[in-house]
Amino acid sequence: MDSVLGFPVPVMAGLFLGLVSLLAAVLLWWDGRRVVAPTTAARRAVRHASLASGAAALPLVVGLGLAPMYFVGGLFWFDGHTAAVLPIASLLGVLGVYAAGEATWPRPQGAQRLARLTVRTVEDVAPRGLQRLVWVWCAAIATVSAVFGLLASGPRSISRVIALYQAHTVGPFPGWLWTVPILVATMLVVVLLDIALRFIATRLAIEDVDEGWDMWLRRRVARRILRTVQAVLGFTLAGLLALAGLAYRWLGLGNGAGSHPDVPISPEHVTAGNALLLVALILAVAALAAALWPARDIAPDCATIDEAVEARA
Repeated sequence: MDSVLGFPVPVMAGLFLGLVSLLAAVLLWWDGRRVVAPTTAARRAVRHASLASGAAALPLVVGLGLAPMYFVGGLFWFDGHTAAVLPIASLLGVLGVYAAGEATWPRPQGAQRLARLTVRTVEDVAPRGLQRLVWVWCAAIATVSAVFGLLASGPRSISRVIALYQAHTVGPFPGWLWTVPILVATMLVVVLLDIALRFIATRLAIEDVDEGWDMWLRRRVARRILRTVQAVLGFTLAGLLALAGLAYRWLGLGNGAGSHPDVPISPEHVTAGNALLLVALILAVAALAAALWPARDIAPDCATIDEAVEARA
């Protein structure tokens, strides 16, 4: 059985996924502690939102955990292009869980049930900056996928001519075998993201709380979804660029399997590979920063909310 650092690969995979799951649970608990719920209905809503976030973290942990395990630890359960699409594919599960959470939102209870009817749109609840960033990542993934697909000499390889009728070929390279599944998954993610955000905007308002607090919770859930989606899309784009950068370095240095025994070094290919690796690092840091950047959306004052609720009562 294959091993990583002296431990069997399944054991290391289980430890990694367990640590990531524990970290996600701690972050959710800390995030929930910062919420001030003024009424019982508000507390039910916060618990429901936290439960949906916790359930949505499970497919995300699997998608983000197994892919590095393949490239670093050499998991043999699937091949490289399957591992590359796993992070984006996990977003389908994440968005499905969030959509189900919004569809099963707690309904008004009691003998007299009140629900405010207010017209809301996705633009009202979703931060525009994060929405634009998601579209930027999607456009960049589509562009990079098309360019790499055209540059590839095969479904997952790239070549350079070194002599008459002789070429040096290396892989893996993100050709069409890698990029087509990623493009399909990205389009599905965009569709499910729009559905989930529409559910957040159109669900019934929380009873016994002020409209401002209700909208704040909607924005909070929408922001959490958009941060997750943009982070995975950004990491996927960075992964494609990093893989291409490594392939260009191997191509320039003459590493890997080739058709010529003495492959001359190509500084141009090495430089291009280094540039792609640098851009990949910058994009990964940008995606992580956007996911962790503090939000300037302070919860409404509970004292004001309590006074408004008592006035309606």
